[in-house]
Amino acid sequence: MNPLIDKRRTADLPRRVLFLNDVAFQYGAGVAQARQVEAFLALGIEAGVLAWSPGDISLESVATRPIDPDLWLGVRQVNHLEGGLALSDEAVIAGLLMEVARFNPTIVLVGNLHAARWPFQLLPALTRLGCRVVAFLHDAYLYTGRCAYPGSCRLYLTGCNETCPTATHYPALAPALIAGAWQIRRKIFGGPQGIEVVANSHWSRDMFKTALPSCRWAETIELGADEFVFTPGDKHAARQQLGLPDDKPLVLCAAVNFQEDRKGGQQLRDIVAALKDEVNFAGFGHNADEIPGLIGLGYHLRAEKLATCYQAADLFLGTATEEAFGQTVMEAQLCGIPAVVFQTGGVVEIVRNEITGKLVRNGDATEAIVALRSALGDERFMLVAGPWARQYALSRFSQWAHEERWHVFLSGRPQKGTGHNPPILTYPLDPAQDVRRMDQHRPSWPTKGGPGTFISEEHRTIYERTKHLPGWQTEGDSFKLYEMAFHAGDVILEIGPFGGRSATVMLMGALDNTTRTCQPQYYGIDISADSISRTRGMIAESKIGDRCHLFHGVLQDFVQRWAISPTMVFLDGDHRYEGVVADLQTLSAYLRPGTPILVHDFLNEENATGKIGVQRAALEWEHAGHGRFMGCFGCCALYLVQKPSGRP
Repeated sequence: MNPLIDKRRTADLPRRVLFLNDVAFQYGAGVAQARQVEAFLALGIEAGVLAWSPGDISLESVATRPIDPDLWLGVRQVNHLEGGLALSDEAVIAGLLMEVARFNPTIVLVGNLHAARWPFQLLPALTRLGCRVVAFLHDAYLYTGRCAYPGSCRLYLTGCNETCPTATHYPALAPALIAGAWQIRRKIFGGPQGIEVVANSHWSRDMFKTALPSCRWAETIELGADEFVFTPGDKHAARQQLGLPDDKPLVLCAAVNFQEDRKGGQQLRDIVAALKDEVNFAGFGHNADEIPGLIGLGYHLRAEKLATCYQAADLFLGTATEEAFGQTVMEAQLCGIPAVVFQTGGVVEIVRNEITGKLVRNGDATEAIVALRSALGDERFMLVAGPWARQYALSRFSQWAHEERWHVFLSGRPQKGTGHNPPILTYPLDPAQDVRRMDQHRPSWPTKGGPGTFISEEHRTIYERTKHLPGWQTEGDSFKLYEMAFHAGDVILEIGPFGGRSATVMLMGALDNTTRTCQPQYYGIDISADSISRTRGMIAESKIGDRCHLFHGVLQDFVQRWAISPTMVFLDGDHRYEGVVADLQTLSAYLRPGTPILVHDFLNEENATGKIGVQRAALEWEHAGHGRFMGCFGCCALYLVQKPSGRP
């Protein structure tokens, strides 16, 4: 274990926090709560747990650090307070308020309540004790009528009711009660007096806000794990310790229960069957032995044992088809293990596609098989993806980062780099001087310094740092990309990154805007595997890979897979007329009006010969009313997306 953390609670932090949940430290949400408790103790905050049925798992049995007895208040079981025939809801709430009052908490943090037979009206009732009440969103239970994961059902948006297709599944609820349960959640979390909500991922937060648009606000505090335990290790030694074969690459899987539908048991069976002669498969969790070809490693809660399992693997395979966050994926990445996972929920925030792992179409076993073979057969990818996974996970998902996020939230300090930030599209035109000069670029910032003026000293520095990189060499292009990203670089989409220079310029430009309130994200699409590989190396060298996803394919496939809202686009992909037409048509349907698109090679002389067709395609797109021309910069043309008359 790590050395005991000194008590260091600062004046801006609460004195005591009480965790209220159903089963304490059992199962995935229980492990997450244990890590939250450890974070609070490390911050010098007194912490205790009130649980419906905590079982026999103590904090000491799952913690990775010594527990300070002066701060840890222990676990109290309260399963004698249950709703139903024995006690009315009012009696249960009154009893629970008395139990909570014994702790005299500054904050009550409500976690999973799935198994507890407690009324939801408990949450607003807790505020009568004079404490701050915060609900932590582990899954969908707080915004549906009863289920933890709605799957393809969309009743949670319009009103869960007696037609619920999974009413008998855990956590079960009588159909007649489901509509009321859905309504009470809207009363508790909606409106100006709504209970505060903290989600375990941006995906969870966005789902909650979509389901309850009237909620006061919802914040994200991603989970974390001890980076000194979940760390890269000796692969062969770990396999020996676990009794695993060492004759083939090893792919590791994990689930609390492999029989649970959303864990992708059938897909895992298909994947193992297809690759069993090429790869060894092992998995930890209940019922792993029931999948033919999967070596079961048992169910474990001890972090040290889990870390050994990860350290034995070459790749981690995640087959969950619904996942609010993905703790096992996070742990694997902390251990420096590249991951192949279904693209679902919060795992997209953990795995950087084509950088620290591969995100495959959700539920598509065939695509997962291809991705596993591709990763294991790509020596360059396997060499660098693991270290980059570790580096990225350390910055986002270490226990230290988890503690810091709680500190920021509890102290009331605004979180830097989070939240919504509408892009500022500042591309002014003087109508009296709007003469289209295709032979020169017209900058959209002041040029009192003459040609070559930079926006700022940071801009000059970035240009000098990137001018040697492979790719275009025109100053006008670089300047415009930097400026676009500075103003509108929340979600950057590039079609044809080639080698990563433009990605570097754009992300650095976005990061240089100190008024930005959300962390910029970059998505690069290319049909060339070599381009993906070059870009992967360049963004890693530039220390920006933790903000990037790369996609090997075409734009039309990308928009089917990634539900993002780009705030700017650099179009530098297929330069054939037909290819540019297809990309611009797709972007018209995909982007919001006002989104800037910088079209590369618009002034390239080869447009005149027909060798490339960028200019012809862009002008036809503009004349059809899809884009507003803003000027030429370097060899690029800048457009703002327009919706033609009659289109929504």
